[in-house]
Amino acid sequence: MLTDLLGDAGYIVAEAIDGYQALDHLHERRPDLIVLDLMLPGMSGWEFLERSRERLEEGNVPVIILSAIKGTGDYPATLGVAAWFTKPLEVKRFLSAVEQLTGPSQARPSEAAAVRTDRQDILVVEDEPTIAALIVEHLEGEGYAVEVAPSIDRALERMERRMPQLIVLDLMLPGRSGWDFLRNREHDARLAAIPVLVVSAAPQERLIEAKDLGAAGFLSKPFDFDVLSALVRSFVP
Repeated sequence: MLTDLLGDAGYIVAEAIDGYQALDHLHERRPDLIVLDLMLPGMSGWEFLERSRERLEEGNVPVIILSAIKGTGDYPATLGVAAWFTKPLEVKRFLSAVEQLTGPSQARPSEAAAVRTDRQDILVVEDEPTIAALIVEHLEGEGYAVEVAPSIDRALERMERRMPQLIVLDLMLPGRSGWDFLRNREHDARLAAIPVLVVSAAPQERLIEAKDLGAAGFLSKPFDFDVLSALVRSFVP
């Protein structure tokens, strides 16, 4: 999600899954900024900061912490980091901090402000009218053509007429659930070719189950609309 978010903002992003891989990246090139989680497998974020301190100071590389741990008081200063964000991420503040620390991205204003002429078709499968209306309003404001189906059966009826480029799927639906749809979708080549973005209040382990069933990504309710936009653009730019 962070890679998509920063990429859409015009930044070039390299990824590391733990402190060891981050050190390898740091030895190969000097980044303009590091966004660091603390609770990482293998080498933690704390250990990465300790082992890379000299190189970070030499290259004047700022570090933003993004963690479930709250950086209260003078704790961020004692770690020597430039900014601290607690999950779930406040996207606008985060991007503002990134720009302050690195300067504007390389995205051309003319591209960022371009009017979408090739409207991508999105089907939102959501039974809660208020949530569905908010998602539709937001995505239409982004230039997408959006339709809503309140159930899996209605969604399948709609897809008989025209296939969307993306399905935004709630999991806890009346009748057949989103998990049922994902299981059955594997047996239909046309449906299997459409990326599915799950947006649901289901517990984390059930969201991961949906990912294992073929969902291309998931977002927990309540969600940030900027994050939703970034994820949608990663599937239907």
